[in-house]
Amino acid sequence: MQGGEPAAGPLPYAETTDDGYAARVAETFTVREFGPAVLLVGDCPRCQHPISCPVVDHVYRSDAPGGSDDPGYRTVLCTCEADHPSRPEWLTGCGAYWTLRLEVES
Repeated sequence: MQGGEPAAGPLPYAETTDDGYAARVAETFTVREFGPAVLLVGDCPRCQHPISCPVVDHVYRSDAPGGSDDPGYRTVLCTCEADHPSRPEWLTGCGAYWTLRLEVES
């Protein structure tokens, strides 16, 4: 499914990705910065339902080594609340995922 309106019937849950998902997200999502986190907001590139995805820049662990060679890539999942047949009851979303490279603009 390309961008546009949500599917006429419920789109079945499927853990899937597509090369175009990240490109569509980069073009259409808004980004809000909150300290070490950003909130990505837009419509899922697969099911077209609204989602918001918090992305935290740092994960704090007591055994984490100092410094980071993190290139900024993050895997993002659809988190919509719409009904998707065959979705496990403990999950949200349509199953779509994609990888983005987040960069801070100066």
